[in-house]
Amino acid sequence: MSELTHTTTAEPFLRRAGGLAIMSGIISTIGVFFLIVMFVLFTTPYKELGMTFGQINDICIAIQYLLTIPLALALDRVLRPYHPTFIRLATVIGIASMIVVILLQLALVYGFLTFEQQVGWVTLAMIGGVGSWLIVTGFVARSTGRLPRSVLMSALAVPYLGYPVWAFWLGRRLLNW
Repeated sequence: MSELTHTTTAEPFLRRAGGLAIMSGIISTIGVFFLIVMFVLFTTPYKELGMTFGQINDICIAIQYLLTIPLALALDRVLRPYHPTFIRLATVIGIASMIVVILLQLALVYGFLTFEQQVGWVTLAMIGGVGSWLIVTGFVARSTGRLPRSVLMSALAVPYLGYPVWAFWLGRRLLNW
C-alpha cells in the first residue's frame, strides 16, 4: 500500500477519532466538575449528596475511557510507522489499562467493590498503565513532528484533572488531519 493510499484511508478513521476525543473531553469535563462538587459537599453536612456526585464522576470516568480506546488505536495508526514495536507495546498496555479502569469503575458503581477495595487498583491502572501510554505516545509524536506540544499535553492528561485539555487538543488535531 502506498503512503498516499495509507494516509487517504486513515483520514476518515482519524476524523472519527477526533470527534470521539472531543466527546471524551466533554464527558471528562463533566466528571471533573462532579468530582469537585463531591469534595465541596464533603465539607458540608450534605456528604450523602456528595456521594451521589462522586458516583456520577465514576460513571463519567468509565465512559471517558471507553471513548479513549479508539483514540489509542488512532494514535497507534499515526505513530506506528515511526516506532512500531514501542508504539504497539504502549498501545496494548494503554488499552488493557483502559479496560481495567472501565471494569473497576463499573464494579464500584454497581457495588461489587468498595471505594477502598477499588481506589488503589484504579489509580495504578490510570497513572501507571494509561499514563505510560500517554507519555510514550507524546514522546513519539514529538519526535516525528506530527503532533506539536504532544509531550506537554500528554503529561497534562496523566492526572485525571488535566485529561479534558488533552482530549480537546487531540480532538482538534485529528479532526483536521
